[in-house]
Amino acid sequence: MLSERRKFNRFDISLDVAFKDPKKSRAHFTGVTKNFSRSGLCFESDTAGLALNSLMELEVKLPDQDTFVPVSGNVAWKAQVKDKCWVGIEFSEINKEDKSRILDYAYDLWVEENRKLKSKGQG
Repeated sequence: MLSERRKFNRFDISLDVAFKDPKKSRAHFTGVTKNFSRSGLCFESDTAGLALNSLMELEVKLPDQDTFVPVSGNVAWKAQVKDKCWVGIEFSEINKEDKSRILDYAYDLWVEENRKLKSKGQG
């Protein structure tokens, strides 16, 4: 059994992400979050040019809105998964209310999914 090192639960959630390559200030990229927690997020994108431990600024789309919120964080890890790059970001700055809004939305999705599994006898 693998040892779990995370301090906070991660919730699977797909939110749009937009960011710049720190090395090429004019290059803009997009991606989608895979999961989100109190301390960070994981997203997938077509680009793999991000350096480990580098500071990254990105924008995350709020659930059910057309608003993007700024997020700063360090690239904690990255991995190539098929034709996509998965990137783990440890937050250094994110608006507390925006983070709570995303986590509340993700938690509600998680609860609903677990209810569905229980009603099917799988939970």
